[in-house]
Amino acid sequence: MKQPYTIPEGRYPFVLSGGGARGYAHLGVLKAFEERNIFPEAIAATSSGSIIAAFICDGYSADEAYAIARQNKMELSMQLKNWPAGIMSLKSVEDLLKRYLRSTTFEQMRLPFHITATNFQNGQRAVFSKGPVIPAILAASSIPILLPPVEIEGIPYVDGGLSGNLPVEPLLPDYEQIIGVHVNPIAPWNAAAGIRANVERTLNMAINAPVAASAGLCTWYIEPRALLEYRVFDFKKFEAIYNIGLEYTRGLLQTAPV
Repeated sequence: MKQPYTIPEGRYPFVLSGGGARGYAHLGVLKAFEERNIFPEAIAATSSGSIIAAFICDGYSADEAYAIARQNKMELSMQLKNWPAGIMSLKSVEDLLKRYLRSTTFEQMRLPFHITATNFQNGQRAVFSKGPVIPAILAASSIPILLPPVEIEGIPYVDGGLSGNLPVEPLLPDYEQIIGVHVNPIAPWNAAAGIRANVERTLNMAINAPVAASAGLCTWYIEPRALLEYRVFDFKKFEAIYNIGLEYTRGLLQTAPV
């Protein structure tokens, strides 16, 4: 555990990383901040972080978003059914977003919202902050090989983590104090790991390479290391992953003014 943070009450911009099922921890982190009267002012996010961020920017509280995620965790896990075939689908995620999001465009969102995805043609980061929200979320969450690219205006996009898993940069022009939340730590090397674990580790290493630099641009940085107990595909472990984010952040904020 880091030394506790003292963060004054108020609204701050947040950055939410990707991390697959570990993204559930974002809800616990945001809940702990809400308990200290600290709320998002704007959010930049990618991959699974963009799914959580969408509900918050749409006006849902952390508790309301938690209830939606908890109710639909089994639906979200169904996208893993065909893992051995190497092909998954984000259809269940798309249906969930269409069912619950009240805002269909970035302009309708209650908070400024930036989603990053990776242009699959040139490998560059793309930032979406205007136009339809759901296609941007799906693009930001589309892991290459496992999921097909998502086309937006004729350009194929894939997981935003490949071009930076902690996308703080879209917030830098407008904000000085930023809270970064990274939920995808890399586990220690295990020589006995199987093929699937090594594929997951390879992907994590690739997307986490720029994270240290991005973390240095955040005023406060949250990374619950206990998430190493869970894998990015552990969608059925919702409660445990959520609680790690909640309790870790409560500990960091224990000296903050209330």
